[in-house]
Amino acid sequence: MATIQDSRASRLLVWAFLSPTFVLILFVTAIPIGIAIFTSLHATDYAQIEEFVGLAHYRDILLSPDGWLRIGNSIRYVVLSLLLVIPLGIISATLLNRSILMRAALRTAAIIPWILSQTVAALLWRWMLNANFGPVVFVLSELTGRRIDFFNTEVMARFTVTLANVWYSFPVALLLTLAALQTIPQELYEAGRVDGASDTRMFGMITIPLIMPTVLTTTVLLSMEYFNMVTLIYVMTSGGPFNATETMSVAAFKQGIDYWNIDRGSAYSVLIFLLNILFSLVYVRVLKRRDR
Repeated sequence: MATIQDSRASRLLVWAFLSPTFVLILFVTAIPIGIAIFTSLHATDYAQIEEFVGLAHYRDILLSPDGWLRIGNSIRYVVLSLLLVIPLGIISATLLNRSILMRAALRTAAIIPWILSQTVAALLWRWMLNANFGPVVFVLSELTGRRIDFFNTEVMARFTVTLANVWYSFPVALLLTLAALQTIPQELYEAGRVDGASDTRMFGMITIPLIMPTVLTTTVLLSMEYFNMVTLIYVMTSGGPFNATETMSVAAFKQGIDYWNIDRGSAYSVLIFLLNILFSLVYVRVLKRRDR
């Protein structure tokens, strides 16, 4: 009887400790998602929810060229950013994990972009790449004899926004990868050297497999951040030119905040949520395959 009571007391204690987390998740995540889904299924007049329209807003988004343009912009932005950030983070972490001169100072300097807010980072890049007085444009014009406008064409604007995002967010990949590298036992590398393995072979056969779970976790975390990112893009280009850099998150912000179309903004938000779930499922599938 005492054992049963102790077991019940232990379970109650566990739930007592977990309940604040569940309450936080409920109010911060579950309820806002439910409100967004409910709003996306209704028409709105400013903040007033009116008649039920079903999937009309989703149909309008998915059947319009602008909707697919924004979806394509989001996927392109996420994929290109990841293709640059993940290798850059791995290479930087590998270098900073070695005994090199001023390693502590370099590690500190590497995380400075992450410390800045997205607004400050966006304004910094806009100033550096300004076509009239930007220092980067001035140097390039002196070297090439041509003045480049990084925000005037669709291709250059997409490239610029992606590059700014890579600079801003790669410290996340750097720090997580560096932490994973420091958990690898040095005995494995010593055994590899005894067997005559080169540094390149040990990197491919020891380092990469052991840090891959962290890399996959970093990938899914950053992909969610990129899908939800608004401030960096909005401050740099506001989605222009010609909606070339308007991702779904920027469209959701503009529809809901700038134009007060809360119903359509909520629909974009729900689609972003579904894309995040899709990326997470792919991540879980890859991780399970690795475990097998």
